[in-house]
Amino acid sequence: MTLDLALLALLDGVAYAALIFMVAVGLTLIFGVLRILNVAHGSFYAIGAYTAASLGLAISAMGLPEWLSYPALLLAAVLVGGILGLTIERLLLRRIYMREEVLQLLVTFAVFMILEDVQRLLWGVQP
Repeated sequence: MTLDLALLALLDGVAYAALIFMVAVGLTLIFGVLRILNVAHGSFYAIGAYTAASLGLAISAMGLPEWLSYPALLLAAVLVGGILGLTIERLLLRRIYMREEVLQLLVTFAVFMILEDVQRLLWGVQP
């Protein structure tokens, strides 16, 4: 294995670990503060990522430099995921804070299924 491949594998592993860390911290914060097991947590990340990818394709089609688009992509992903999460929390999760854990799991699983279908509807099933 050459040094280039080793460095690439190391950076890829660190980037993947950072992504998993962000998801784990989000789950920990939600469960620690709200006491809700949110099964749909990953869907908020996925919708933010799909939004950023779609915006990135639109920006590159306009011919703008890629390095200029990174802050816009990050902001778009955070805004879409955050607004969606806040909306779900205000409309659904506030009603089940003091309910049984099984009901919390069922509601968040239903949100997960709905968001997965929204992703399929908007971006399709092919990568």
